[in-house]
Amino acid sequence: MITKTGRAKPLSPEERRTAILDAVIPLLVERGAAVTTAEMAEAAGIAEGTIFRVFEDKNALLHAAIGKTLDPEPILSAFDSIDTTAPLQEQLTAAAGILAARYEKTTALIGMARSMPDHGKPSPEAHRIAHNAMAAVAEALTRLLDPHQDRLTVAPAQAAILLRGLLFANAHQLLHGDEHMSPAQLVDVLLNGIVETG
Repeated sequence: MITKTGRAKPLSPEERRTAILDAVIPLLVERGAAVTTAEMAEAAGIAEGTIFRVFEDKNALLHAAIGKTLDPEPILSAFDSIDTTAPLQEQLTAAAGILAARYEKTTALIGMARSMPDHGKPSPEAHRIAHNAMAAVAEALTRLLDPHQDRLTVAPAQAAILLRGLLFANAHQLLHGDEHMSPAQLVDVLLNGIVETG
């Protein structure tokens, strides 16, 4: 917002925090622990000192980035846009694409946090946030599967767990190496298995 003086209205502390995180999360995912606070500041279009007025240190910024990435609200909003009249495979492929992007970010950020020598143990609050976020996503995915339960060989909640498990494994560098599968491929494996029939 521009004020009468022609200058941009100063951001509130929360707006400044959100703007910094939005700018640096892609950089953290791409560069990992090698990224510097100077590079983060450049990505956010601010002075390096501004980062330390908002976050205590690089570690605090990283944990805030993880918390923001775990926020289920953007995922739930994106799920609301899935066409529930489409075939099940199309619905699940859309959901898998949404979740895959999130898991790629969280896996990279958590791996980065663990590689830092002074990262410490996750707090009980961090565990609570992660648990609640995963539960909200699981419930949304289960709701997507519920109308198709008569076609499933397992309960919708179990099918949701299986899909999320495939997505987690696909996002984990140590498990997949360089052989990423697309969301469509993962859904095909979930629904049709890995053995040709007929």
